[in-house]
Amino acid sequence: MENPDEIFNEFLRNNISKEEAEKKEADELIHRGFYFDIGKRKWEIKPLVFGTISHANKYALDLKINLLSDDNSSVFKEIEKNIKPLMSFIAVCILHHKWKIKLFTRILSVYLKWKLDPSKALKICVAILQMYDIKNFTTSISLIGQMTITKPNPKSPKETSLVDGKTQVSSLSSEP
Repeated sequence: MENPDEIFNEFLRNNISKEEAEKKEADELIHRGFYFDIGKRKWEIKPLVFGTISHANKYALDLKINLLSDDNSSVFKEIEKNIKPLMSFIAVCILHHKWKIKLFTRILSVYLKWKLDPSKALKICVAILQMYDIKNFTTSISLIGQMTITKPNPKSPKETSLVDGKTQVSSLSSEP
């Protein structure tokens, strides 16, 4: 029988290594993108930039699945409604450039509709959503927001103003 401390330490080593491997994989995905095959063709989804994300979000917001009904025909209707935005979402992420997105999204989404199976489409979508790196984005935005609100106004050391510089929040001269 092994020592409980040894068992615990081995457990920690295994779990830490899995977490580190997942973190490394996520970082690679964010910074390098990924490739996938459809038939004989290999497609690349490059690291996402804000322009691509904003175009992709237009289609992601159209994905709405309502499966509350017991009727099987409603499930098929919901799937039919969501195929086009799902394929357009993937197409935008593949195209990755403003003019390519405007010109070729519709054509590529129709092509993907006839070439992708549901499981592969789901895997691609999950990988794309991991590339959004929402955690770092929201953290950076909240830090920037705090810095700009608390930054003193260079015009007057006695006044604190909002970011627009017009509205006075408080005045040190009126405080005791």
